[in-house]
Parts: sequence; structure tokens; C-alpha cells
Amino acid sequence: MPMSAVQPASYQALLNAKVHVVNALIAPFSPPAVQVYPSQPTGFRLRAEFRIWHDGEHIDYVMFRRGEPGIPVVITEFPIANERIQRVMPLLHTALNADRALRHKLFQVEFLSALSGDLVITLAYHRKLDAMWEPAAQQLATALQSALSSAPGTLSIIGRSRGKKLVIGNDYVQEVLSVQGKEFRYRQYEQSFSQPNGGVNIQMIEWACEQATSLQGDLLELYCGNGNFTLPLARLFDNVIATELAKSSIRAARANLVENGIDNVQLVRLSAEEVTQAMNAERAFRRLRELPNRWISMR
Repeated sequence: MPMSAVQPASYQALLNAKVHVVNALIAPFSPPAVQVYPSQPTGFRLRAEFRIWHDGEHIDYVMFRRGEPGIPVVITEFPIANERIQRVMPLLHTALNADRALRHKLFQVEFLSALSGDLVITLAYHRKLDAMWEPAAQQLATALQSALSSAPGTLSIIGRSRGKKLVIGNDYVQEVLSVQGKEFRYRQYEQSFSQPNGGVNIQMIEWACEQATSLQGDLLELYCGNGNFTLPLARLFDNVIATELAKSSIRAARANLVENGIDNVQLVRLSAEEVTQAMNAERAFRRLRELPNRWISMR
């Protein structure tokens, strides 16, 4: 991949440089020592997206350098992506080039993977998805799943065009994270936020849990997403109110609470500003009516 920003061999030096910059920025505030949690230098990224460049009947994955939006850089390798994405990229590239029904007016490909092995591929088009697209996509999904049969996890394909979404399989990946010796299962929807670096994500969650171990009582979590931190932290508190704005994240978080058998979390669709207004009794929110009485001050 001709992208100079990706330098796996220089990872430690680049990390050291970032730590130096951060230490210099926060030094005036006399902070505690910075704790550093390294990532894998390659194979760590669980999501990626590429524009599709058409040259006659041939297409390629491309990216663009900053300041050069009209000059495509063809991507043949993406070493920071996890192994599942790296394996499927050339297979998908070959299949798309062999099938006009799948490549016609295709403008973007998105990959969402998980440490569990699940993978969702989203194909985005500047055209309506016609009757030929779905059977072609089904055949593609079957062929790719067969080619990757030695690896764990399911493979799904989504077609998107203006006002249209067709799903072959699932529109989410099912992630499994081992946090402090306990497994948590997460549904992560396509085109919704999830942590792109699974290994570092586990380290972040474990750090947060370690900090919370000595605390007690109830927890208010702002912008909880799909429950990434919520699920493990809920074990350490009596009750949790978790707020989020994105509907797809709320939907995922609700499913994740049920999947993990967690019953001491109340999910509320509020912004941080609205939470402040509720706590200061500046506004009343119907969304807060079902909260336990101990949270009456937030009504």
C-alpha cells in the first residue's frame, strides 16, 4: 500500500513521539504519570472504507492523499486492517470486477469486522438496486463465506442506495470481548460507531473497570454508545443510567443488555446538555418518567 502514513516498522518510535507530545501538553497541570497501552502495529483495525474508482469496466479500491482529492491512490493491501478484512479484500475485488450487476455505479465499499470473526461488507451505489442485484449479492456472500470457511464468524453483505437498504445476512457483527476474565457480547450495527481497535478497546474497558473498583453506589454514563463500557461497569454499581443520542446505538445497547443478562441499567435518549437541564430541574423530560425514584432529581 503506497500510503506513507502507515509505518508498522516504526510503530514504537511513533508511539514514543506521541507520548512525548502529550506529556509536554499536560505538564503545566502536574498530572500523574501517563499510562501507555500499545496497540498491535498491524492487523488491528476492525473497520475500513474505500472509494471505488472506475476505469472502463475495471474497478479498484482507492484512497486520496490530503490536499489531492482528484488523484486516486490504488489500494492493493491494507496492513492495519484485521486479518479477516485483509483476506476478503482481494477476493471481493476479483468478484466485483467479474460481475457487472455488482460493480455498476458502485462508489464505496465498507468493511466492519469483529474479533469474533464476523464481517459485514457494505456496497454503496449511485443507482437504484434492481432485481439483478440481490441474487448476485447472495451468490457473492456464499462464495466469500466458502472461501473463508476456515475462519470463525459469519459474513454478510449489505447493498445501499438512496433510500434503499438490502441485507444478505445481518446488518451487524456480533462481537465478543473478554474483559477481566469475563466475556461480554456486543451487537455492533453497520454504519454505527464502534471502537475500531479491538485490542486497545479491551485495554480501555479494563482500565475504566480498575478505576471504578473502589467506587460504589450508582453511575451516570453519558454517550454510552452500544454499551461498550456500560456492560462491564454495570457489575460494579448498584444502578446505572446510560444516555445516548444515536438511535442505532440505543437499539444495539438494549439488545446487548438483554444478551448479557444485565438488568440494573436504564437507557435514556438524552444529550449531555439535556441531562444537565434535567439535573438542574430546568426542564422535565417524559423520557425520564420510568426511572427509579432515587433518580427523581433528574426528572
